[in-house]
Amino acid sequence: MSRLTVLAAAALLAASSTHAAGPAQRRLLIEIEMQREASFTGVESGKSRLVQTIRLDAVLATDGTPMLSNPLDPDDTRRQMERAQRTQNKIQAAQKKYGSAPPADPQAMLAMQSQAQAMMAKCGQDRDCLMREATAFSAAQVGAGHPQAQAKLQAYGNAVQACERQHKAAAQRDACIANARRQAGGSDETDTDDEVETPYLHFNALGACQFETQMKIDERIDGSYGDVQGIVPFTETRQAEGRDRFMAACSQLQVVLDTRNGRVWTLMTPALRGAPGTRVRTDKGRKPQQDSGLQEARFYEAMEWLNTRQANLSASGSDRLQRMLPGGKLDVKLRWSFAPL
Repeated sequence: MSRLTVLAAAALLAASSTHAAGPAQRRLLIEIEMQREASFTGVESGKSRLVQTIRLDAVLATDGTPMLSNPLDPDDTRRQMERAQRTQNKIQAAQKKYGSAPPADPQAMLAMQSQAQAMMAKCGQDRDCLMREATAFSAAQVGAGHPQAQAKLQAYGNAVQACERQHKAAAQRDACIANARRQAGGSDETDTDDEVETPYLHFNALGACQFETQMKIDERIDGSYGDVQGIVPFTETRQAEGRDRFMAACSQLQVVLDTRNGRVWTLMTPALRGAPGTRVRTDKGRKPQQDSGLQEARFYEAMEWLNTRQANLSASGSDRLQRMLPGGKLDVKLRWSFAPL
């Protein structure tokens, strides 16, 4: 990146938003069928069998603003820090030219990136607004106390705006911007601009997100344990079925779409409350214990796979997990779609 263009990093970040998609709604549909049989040992020993089906359906929306970050990707923080470090190094090199002080650490650059995204939210698709706000912000951040640097940065931002307005052809526009860069003291020969990618669209559930889950659970445990009277057999069952339109869960739903490859990240398990049903435990020689209310879904060994898989979906598809367990096996079928309305 040219030295002066580095100083306008926030402006370039904002300018990239002109490729944003328009506001849109999509329907998220996730279906899980799970069968599990396994034996267990310990204080109690025996065998369990679980059959459960889950269907999640919700409408989510995006304002069409492409974003730099992906909050559902565990690796996103590392990438942001590395990007901030690279940008900081280049800014420090540029600031030596004008005698200004470098930022304290990469966290400062992350804060600047957040402010640049706030500008994108303020200006929407108004490119002039984006360039005006971002150039002013960059000048204040990196040129504070250096009127000459501020003036050059402001002039560069204005020149880029003029190039964008006057030249529709890419070659002419790029040549105009390169000339503006040279006029501002930068170089387009030895340094190339880093591409500031904003590939992610964030989808969130609105207040009326049409959220609904359908769940059916059938679980049975046959086992035994020892006490002073000897071996005591027991049976525990859980049965539940129903639909849940828990609208408060809308705030917990989020989907991130990578516009470069169509990859979809989501996490649906926090939105699952359970289904109305009954749990009954019967120990030989004792009065049965019964509890009625919401029965939660249990995923056991499938939880890690489901969470990982939901962070790597396509627009639609299916997958399956099969695993042998002590005394049984696990079979999970996953189907999903994230389609425009």
